[in-house]
Amino acid sequence: MVLFETCIHDSHVKLGAKMVDFAGWHMPIQYTSIVSEHNSVRERVGIFDVSHMGQIFVSGKGASDFLSYVTTWDMNRLSKGDCRYCHILNEDGQIIDDTIVYTFSSENFMLVPNASMVTKIFEWFISKAVDFDVLIENKSDDFFCFAVQGPEAPRLLRQFFNLAITPFKLVKTGDMIISGTGYTGEKGYEIMGPLSQGLEIWQSFLDMGAIPIGLGARDTLRLEKGYLLSGTDFNENQTTLESGYSWVIDWNHNFIGKDKLLVQKEKKYKLLKGILLEERGVLRPGLPVYYDGKEISKLTSGSLSPILKRGIGLSYVDLSVGTTVNIMIRNKQLKGRVIQTPFL
Repeated sequence: MVLFETCIHDSHVKLGAKMVDFAGWHMPIQYTSIVSEHNSVRERVGIFDVSHMGQIFVSGKGASDFLSYVTTWDMNRLSKGDCRYCHILNEDGQIIDDTIVYTFSSENFMLVPNASMVTKIFEWFISKAVDFDVLIENKSDDFFCFAVQGPEAPRLLRQFFNLAITPFKLVKTGDMIISGTGYTGEKGYEIMGPLSQGLEIWQSFLDMGAIPIGLGARDTLRLEKGYLLSGTDFNENQTTLESGYSWVIDWNHNFIGKDKLLVQKEKKYKLLKGILLEERGVLRPGLPVYYDGKEISKLTSGSLSPILKRGIGLSYVDLSVGTTVNIMIRNKQLKGRVIQTPFL
């Protein structure tokens, strides 16, 4: 199988990165170690190559109404320069993908779907756009995307672009789109631009002191903050309500899946919650969760938190925060506790 490569693939190799297949892309999982890279982002600043993510543009007089229909948020509430995290649902209210919508104007938007979902989201949008005056374009092959994350990220942004951007706002400068967004829970930005400029931007941020960070640390960073991972924490079988992300729903507009969510809202349902291991061990996706001697669910995500130095995971459970559970690891049940995310 031939894997896709980003525009700075050779730089990853030269930096000694361990490369893996990630959603059909040859991507760096780590350069030194996941723990050291994780700590670099929490304490200083790191840069991630996330050019495998997609860029879908929606424009036209009906763009705002269309995106309001196919996502959980009313885009008519957004202003130029706003970014909004929301969910894309199927008719049953289940999450197809999560995304951030970038507002360039009331008739011009961009969405960034997850790497494995770009084609599916593009085709889903096309199928739902019949009654709307919109142009939908998949320009994912035209852009690089780097995430600069950590306490020192604002300094590097000022140093290179002479910009300061507040969270969930965007600025267009030349061919670049820069937003106050990220996937780590730290101060940070995502920079998107033409492939031809990718290597120069990447190298400049390395020269200014940003540490290259692989996708391994990206996963532990997002998990400590309880952020969802597409295809892992949801896979079109879980609703936005079950994921614990009801805050991404604007109930005052019509959207795909709304009717099913309104029905579920009045019932009892499992919620995605954190599991904090009370004993020494590492949690992994798929491990069974036991309560009162019975298996009640499996972990969707799991890892060792480099900051807490404890096993952490996520699971859909119908249990109160503080409840003691057991996680089966190598035929041994270890004690854990249900907590409300984020872990830190």
